[in-house]
Amino acid sequence: MEKMLKTTFFYNTFENWLWFLGILIIGFLFKKILSVNLTRLFYRVMKKETRSIPATQFVDLLRSPTEFLLSLLIIYAAFNEIIFPRKWRIIPLGKMRVSDFFDRVLDTLFVVAITWILIRLVRFFALVYLKRAEETESKKDVQLVPFFRDIIIVVVSFVSFFMLLGFVFKQDVVSLITGLGIGGVALALAAQATLQNLFASFTLFTEQPFIVGDDIELGNMVGKIEKVGFRSTRIRNVDGSLVVVPNQMLVSQSLNNISQRMERRHKFFVRLQLDTPIHEVKKVMEDVQSLLDNHENISTGAHVKLDTIGEYSINVLVVFMAATADYWESKSIREDINLGIMNILDKHQLELAMPTTTLTSPADEKNIDNDY
Repeated sequence: MEKMLKTTFFYNTFENWLWFLGILIIGFLFKKILSVNLTRLFYRVMKKETRSIPATQFVDLLRSPTEFLLSLLIIYAAFNEIIFPRKWRIIPLGKMRVSDFFDRVLDTLFVVAITWILIRLVRFFALVYLKRAEETESKKDVQLVPFFRDIIIVVVSFVSFFMLLGFVFKQDVVSLITGLGIGGVALALAAQATLQNLFASFTLFTEQPFIVGDDIELGNMVGKIEKVGFRSTRIRNVDGSLVVVPNQMLVSQSLNNISQRMERRHKFFVRLQLDTPIHEVKKVMEDVQSLLDNHENISTGAHVKLDTIGEYSINVLVVFMAATADYWESKSIREDINLGIMNILDKHQLELAMPTTTLTSPADEKNIDNDY
């Protein structure tokens, strides 16, 4: 038995090959169980800070990158049990030795795995702070957490990239960064629009003309802010469509934050027929004024005035402030008022005026000319 274990097979003893296969088989059999237990253990360590997020969500976030890292450790431990002959080389890569190639690949994958885990941790802690922000009265942190989460992810990715160049591929990172600095002007010119939107996003976060959830009016568009990102802001239009607006546009033109106002103004005309008796007009105006004054969702100071006498109608001006900032709730209040006015007209047996057009014959026009 001992003699068989010492038998050389493909430059390695039979015992080394058994260790190689055993580590791979046992490692991959228990990889999933081990990754779940490791993530649960890490969750228990941080339970005091992360109690608002269930353990299953934490495990779902970290299980895949943890399994990937464990797989690399298993492969690394297995390949340590065997050796590759120095004469084995990979010709397309400059006659690189096979052992060096495997080391380079594993080191690269290790950096990728650690970066993956760090990004998932950043996302998890962002969920924790976002949960806390949603429980506060102010919603500003709800907007800030995703923004800084994305910034940290970008920083982690850049650091990992330069670590990969420096420690794995043995590149002079300092010289590389210096070279990027020299070409920074050209890069800035090429990405001018992106940089403008990035600086605009910092302006939005410092001045905070709106937060996530606010209703805004931008030009002819009215919608609700859903997300503020590096380059653009997502706005849900009142018709249900999702509009992506560059941040530069939000800071370069006038923007009306509808959510900041406590009331919504409504103005319209009730057009009565020209032959409506004056006492009926007065009664209609008094009833409409009473309707507005007694409505629980209308602010004090509503006005009902006889505005003009037009060509075909008596125009009664109605102006009131709905005591809400919500667009659709304001529309519901106006609907109540419109139905109330229709009931008032029905009570007085009055009808709204309709535009009339008088057609004249050529003979009539000739007679009119003769009169002049």
